[in-house]
Amino acid sequence: MKKKVIFLLMAAALTLAGCGQKPEEPANTDAKNTPAPTAVLEVTDTPTEVPATATPEPTATPRPTKTPRPTPTKRPTSTPIPTVTPAPTEAPTTPTPALFTYDRERTYTDNAPKAKMPNYLYNNDAPAGSVVNFAYKTKNHKNDNGKEYDKSALVYLPASYDENDTETKYNVLYLMHGGGDSPKWFLGGEGLKSKFTRMLDQMIFTGEIEPMIVCAVSYYEGYSENATQNCLDFYLELMNDVVPLLETTYNTHAEDVTPEGLAASRTHRAFGGFSMGAVTTWSVFEHCLDEFAYFMPMSGDCWSLGMTAGNSKSKQTAEYLAQKVADSGKTAEDFFIYSGCGTADSANPNLTPQINAMKQLTDTFQYCDNFVNGNLFQCVVPGGHDVNSVNQVLFHGVPKLFH
Repeated sequence: MKKKVIFLLMAAALTLAGCGQKPEEPANTDAKNTPAPTAVLEVTDTPTEVPATATPEPTATPRPTKTPRPTPTKRPTSTPIPTVTPAPTEAPTTPTPALFTYDRERTYTDNAPKAKMPNYLYNNDAPAGSVVNFAYKTKNHKNDNGKEYDKSALVYLPASYDENDTETKYNVLYLMHGGGDSPKWFLGGEGLKSKFTRMLDQMIFTGEIEPMIVCAVSYYEGYSENATQNCLDFYLELMNDVVPLLETTYNTHAEDVTPEGLAASRTHRAFGGFSMGAVTTWSVFEHCLDEFAYFMPMSGDCWSLGMTAGNSKSKQTAEYLAQKVADSGKTAEDFFIYSGCGTADSANPNLTPQINAMKQLTDTFQYCDNFVNGNLFQCVVPGGHDVNSVNQVLFHGVPKLFH
């Protein structure tokens, strides 16, 4: 029994001694067990590298910094709403065609002559108007010497005119003859006819123009033999003696002949003339824009800066006329000029340069093919410095008068 116990103790001691020497057993380890320790070493190395590879997580933190950037910056840049506001700047361009806004029941034809004037000399189809004498008193208003003179004009009344019909109102065209002539040059004489009166009869009959009154006046005076000065000063006689009496005698658009009444009816009043009558017309334009809206200077330029100044001082004359418009408080919307002459007209070399110079002053004179779009036109017709050219200009120009 003692031997058995001793044996067991010795065996246990041997086993304990063997356990302490186990690292020296490389020869006895088999291939299956060798990878295990190496695998354990690799696992212990990887955790040290994991933090290095895991550090990109902080790159996710900039996301909040990126998102605020677009939200504040894009909104201000996306405010092109102010860029839409320039649209009102285009608004002023639209009224330009509508500058000439007088009320009218008809539309204009183009200013340029397109049809050959018919021969109205033997036309008896249309109802004929009448030509009557119109007497009045005048004096030298410039010097105011107090002495009165008897004077007369001729008046064309359309066939439809009825003095008792005060409800129907008529436009008035005043016309001035050329040198050496008289009101008969336009209207033939009291109780007579002329080519122009037959033209008016026919154009009224066909509806090309509205029935109108025409008053043919003269610049000749008993108190002065200076024809040029008489033309330049005729506006005084016109506004003091002729217009007030005529437009209270006949049924016109003037409610009264006070300055206010004449200004209110100015779009129903026109002045035109031939040769020296054109010189008169330009003078009336200078001084009577408050009372007249339409002007027909035919075969004659403005002489306010001297005879033939339309040629020799074309630019200065145009600027002078533009200044007169400004002084009157009027603008390009307030008047219309339908000028004219013949191709072989002796006045063409003076009138045309003046018109060309006026074209350059577009703030005041707006040259146009139709009075819907402007206020100035020159009608050049075949012919010379004579009644045939004038009648052609009247044929094409009278339908452009009065809105």
